Amino acid sequence: MRSSAIPSRSADLRAVALIFCLFAIPGTAFFAASPADARMRIETGRDLRDACAVLVEHALNPEPPTPRLARYCRQYLAGYFESLRVLHDNHGGTGVYGPSGDDPYACLNLDGPRSFDQLAGRVVRTSEWHPELLDGEAHALVQKAFAGSPPC
Repeated sequence: MRSSAIPSRSADLRAVALIFCLFAIPGTAFFAASPADARMRIETGRDLRDACAVLVEHALNPEPPTPRLARYCRQYLAGYFESLRVLHDNHGGTGVYGPSGDDPYACLNLDGPRSFDQLAGRVVRTSEWHPELLDGEAHALVQKAFAGSPPC
């Protein structure tokens, strides 16, 4: 006969399972990200313009923390320029916009180094000048903003 002072192993497991069910399962619903909290993707020109507008605004008063949308704009622009460099290096210097020799950015409409804030400002201005690009792909807006340096 069992003593009631010593709990059995199955009773311990039931207690652990009960505690798990009471705290862990509802906790996962609490901590799970809803679709609204999921990471935003920049897909359209409007998404890019909105994110870059936040970066331009943040540049006027750069107090931490950097807004989420401002970081997304920086990441998108950094990815765009890195993609140009990789395409240039892997295709024998032909580049995306035309023959650019040793400089993958020679055909871009940039006069010297720029900060991400300045690049974001150009994206915002281009979106104001070309509102038809807002509903298209984000790539079309960024390409319009930086392409077109002669003779490319």
